[in-house]
Amino acid sequence: MKKLCAMLAMVLALALVGACAETAATPIYDCGDYTYILLEDGAAQIVCWDGPDAELTVPAELDGYRVTSISESAFCDCQDLVSVTLPEGIRDIGEFAFADCDNLCRVDLPEGLISLGDCAFDHCEGLTEIALPDSLREVGANPFHSCANLFDIFVSPDHEYLATIDGVLFSKPDRRLVCYPMGYSAGRYSVPEGVLDIGAMAFDRDLYLEEIVLPKSLVSIGDEAFNGCEGLRTMNLPAGVKSIGADAMRCKNLTITFEGDQNEWQLAGLESVKNEA
Repeated sequence: MKKLCAMLAMVLALALVGACAETAATPIYDCGDYTYILLEDGAAQIVCWDGPDAELTVPAELDGYRVTSISESAFCDCQDLVSVTLPEGIRDIGEFAFADCDNLCRVDLPEGLISLGDCAFDHCEGLTEIALPDSLREVGANPFHSCANLFDIFVSPDHEYLATIDGVLFSKPDRRLVCYPMGYSAGRYSVPEGVLDIGAMAFDRDLYLEEIVLPKSLVSIGDEAFNGCEGLRTMNLPAGVKSIGADAMRCKNLTITFEGDQNEWQLAGLESVKNEA
């Protein structure tokens, strides 16, 4: 599995670079346990790591090139990893970068990090808490998807782009609920008024949630937002909801009501759900 993830990481990295280049394929370099490519600005992007370390400190440079990013799936399925410390030069962490690192329980994200990709720490079941730096301003679809034991996401109260309210992670610019930690055991949750979007996979496969209260301000619900929440029983959709993503509410025990009229209900994509409002 690790080799498969490594190959995927390199293919994705080369595809991204190749899309912008008109010349030959971008060279791939090895430095110890790391495989990397060089970006247009001369910085290194890690596309694979295949080392034995349990406690890893990622270097700030590889072969003299500063490391500024980690590509998709670069550390995927590194089962021996327990802790990771990233250097301050890292600006971007790609999609699924640390996915399926089951034993990863501590991650030190550096100040200077700008973006965190979709499902970056997908299925990191050992992760119980994480602190997000003040520099982080771009957060993809639930970076902590399926982190079954995640309880705490720490964000500075003065953070310009992110906020945590009762431990739940929000993106301020788009007023999006990003991640409802899977480690929470509360049966009922009320999304704060003012939230416009329930992000993709934000509650996906939550084990404890039985009732969700959605705000009047809500406009959209992302793909798989509540997918597999088998304990979820009731949901009342506000009339302002205009967009509902694929498999957003695929829950076998869920009863949905809708506040809008029949026309609004159909526009929101709820043709298959009985309007009981």
